[in-house]
Amino acid sequence: ATAEPERIVEAATAERERIVEAATAERERIHKVLASSVEADTAERERIVEAATVERERTVEAATADRERIVEAATAERERIVEAATAERERIHKVLASSVEADTAERERIV
Repeated sequence: ATAEPERIVEAATAERERIVEAATAERERIHKVLASSVEADTAERERIVEAATVERERTVEAATADRERIVEAATAERERIVEAATAERERIHKVLASSVEADTAERERIV
């Protein structure tokens, strides 16, 4: 009868050790899964940041190129307008000069 309590204690101790080992193994497995998940999340986050940075740089480059094209077009348009206005002013000046000459000649003819 004395052996029976010892056998029960040994069995209980063995069962407790098996449960502790199983729990430890499960905890280590979960830790590995979580560590792997964190690494994957970090890698994904880094990939997203890199992609966003590249996209931002591409957007800035495109905006800069657009701005340069707009400035060039506006400068060319301004130069065209100035040239047209200058030509129109010269034409008007010639018409007025011609009119003044004609008026002067007409006055001289009348006098």
